[in-house]
Amino acid sequence: MARNRVIYQSQAVYASQTAFNETGTLSGAVAQLDRIQSANYSFSVGRTDVNQFGDLAAIDRIITESPTVSFDTSYYLANFYNEHRLGFRVTPSGGATFASAITDIIDSAKDAHQKNYYILTTKEGKDANEDYTTGDYDSIIGIGNAFITNYSSEAAVGGLPTVSVSAEGQNMNFVNLPFLGNGTNPGTTTANGFTTGVGSQGANSLLRVSGESPAINATNGAALGKFVTLPVAKTNLSDTGAALISSLRPGDITLTLAQKSGNAVGTAAIDNGLPTDYAGASISDAHIQSYTLGFDLGRTPIEKLGSKFAFARVVDFPVTVSLSVDAVLADLTSGSLAEMIDCDQEYDARISIKDSVCGTGIQSVVCNYIVKGLKVDSQSFTSSIGDNKSVTLDFSAQIGGPNQSGMGVFMSGACAGKNHL
Repeated sequence: MARNRVIYQSQAVYASQTAFNETGTLSGAVAQLDRIQSANYSFSVGRTDVNQFGDLAAIDRIITESPTVSFDTSYYLANFYNEHRLGFRVTPSGGATFASAITDIIDSAKDAHQKNYYILTTKEGKDANEDYTTGDYDSIIGIGNAFITNYSSEAAVGGLPTVSVSAEGQNMNFVNLPFLGNGTNPGTTTANGFTTGVGSQGANSLLRVSGESPAINATNGAALGKFVTLPVAKTNLSDTGAALISSLRPGDITLTLAQKSGNAVGTAAIDNGLPTDYAGASISDAHIQSYTLGFDLGRTPIEKLGSKFAFARVVDFPVTVSLSVDAVLADLTSGSLAEMIDCDQEYDARISIKDSVCGTGIQSVVCNYIVKGLKVDSQSFTSSIGDNKSVTLDFSAQIGGPNQSGMGVFMSGACAGKNHL
């Protein structure tokens, strides 16, 4: 019977590298993304009308530009495992060597600079997670040669910390998986289907699902003709086998802002004893309600004659990170706009998100965003009958290169390891 609909229950989202090694095996692992809340994808094709004298309508509408495939996803922030899988540079908790979060994404020599994304769908009424029987998986949608174009992290009182990521790819494919029945056909990694064997659920456990890679040869647009295998989706993921926390809570978030110290990125980066406040809203006394941290990685496709696809999508520099903070206003700091412009201080900010260990009262930092070299862009005050007076503070900074530790955005905390997938 034809299915009636597809809902969140039946889907799982994965990411992988695009490259294959000499043996035809995908370089690196295929990793499931955790705590997904939405996954949207589309493609658009630009056309040019061919008109001529004597005909009112165009005699043809031809494709003259590379197609654009868009992929957007959002997820609850539980740690930095997803960031690690997406290619961001994350310093593990306790690490001493920091580098810009986009170090590997902007380096075309690194596998992290482009990814494949997959949306695995099960049959109607079936959970995508923890499904170890063959025949219940229905299809795989793949987005190939995708480059991250936007990253945003936000949290507010009364809501859960959420991350949104956007990417642009060059190809999309659709793979219908054959219905094989329970354990009747051990599929291979060179065909669409299932691979069964001795696993955690018995002799005929489903081990993985295979589908054709959506990646293409960027030079000529030809499909790679390779296959990828998706591991069985799981409810709780970690590389150590331990269950993840459900999500981080807004009550466990602290935001610290101080004048730029010039210290290297690390625990002393913003605990420098310098004054926090500037003319206008007092940050130290404000009651923070929400934050939004984000940056765009706009990309320009580079095309050439003889190719239907862009052979590269390069980042448009400079890259600017923005931080917006909403707060209930308490006190003001003496000063004037003229003084602020004259001094034009730089600031460092740290957003720390902690996880509580039940029954101990001990909190460990799971996620740390450190932003260095921020400058004030604006202050907006709002006051009306029935509401608390509030202020919105907007800051921005440019993201530096791998060796510029004094400016940009840095991530540290719980992740799968030092290197991206």
